[in-house]
Amino acid sequence: MLTKDRYSPLPRHWLSMDGPSPWWLAKTARRTIPVYPPIFPDPPTAGAVTAALKIYIALVAMADDDNQRKRVGRYAVKTTYEEIQQYLKLSRAMVREGLKLLEQCHAIERTGHKPLVYKITGLDRNTEEGAKGFVKLPKGHLYGSRRQSSTLPITLANYPTRGVDAMNGLALYLLLLSVVQRDNNVAMISYERIKERTDMSSKQIRQGLDLLVNHNLISVLRLNNEETFEAFGMPVPETILRGTPNAYLIKGLKGREYNQRVNTLDEMIKQRRDMVVPADFDEPA
Repeated sequence: MLTKDRYSPLPRHWLSMDGPSPWWLAKTARRTIPVYPPIFPDPPTAGAVTAALKIYIALVAMADDDNQRKRVGRYAVKTTYEEIQQYLKLSRAMVREGLKLLEQCHAIERTGHKPLVYKITGLDRNTEEGAKGFVKLPKGHLYGSRRQSSTLPITLANYPTRGVDAMNGLALYLLLLSVVQRDNNVAMISYERIKERTDMSSKQIRQGLDLLVNHNLISVLRLNNEETFEAFGMPVPETILRGTPNAYLIKGLKGREYNQRVNTLDEMIKQRRDMVVPADFDEPA
């Protein structure tokens, strides 16, 4: 059975593109960059971008499955509009728009039509795109109750699709996954660096992060002295990081056990004083 801490490999390829990356899509929908060269006839809506990001996350998780490998080989997923709708509670029109955006951005490649077969660009390590490696997608956490019943939508379906804040939040989520520390569940990045990567304002970043916290995708901690670095088992930087960094705990990725239960710096320090917890990071079999 799929465990709650199971993760799937998500290609770093799309997250590191200079061109149509997730945050590039969000910028385009916010009209903060010109659409040139003209990948899209018209700028996508925030809802279509959010649907695309949800679908991408779902397809990556779906591809990490033995039954899929038997049906279409590695690095691909065989599905239907109806299955994606069931997973994510999206309308057929939104599924169509989201898939179209992902193909236009080269995040996926359609190799079959009835049923749909999509190759996830960058999953194959033997390709130029795959050589960039992977980040960890917390599949078990994002599946939620679907781990027990294949008739249920995944937990990610409860994340909103409408509005710019929802779009910004999912773009931020993928950014945080791309900077998670190697041996724990902590992503560490400053607001200034987030602004550089996403072109979001401080207000937009805060509103997007609030949505991720409210939907149990992350927790946010201040990380502003040596004690907090040491509490997470991370080396103290030789130089002060630019800006004041936050630590973002990615729900569903295994780190130190108490990291999953805290949401404030005070709680974290109290846990650290009360208990000594050895590192318990294990990759799933």
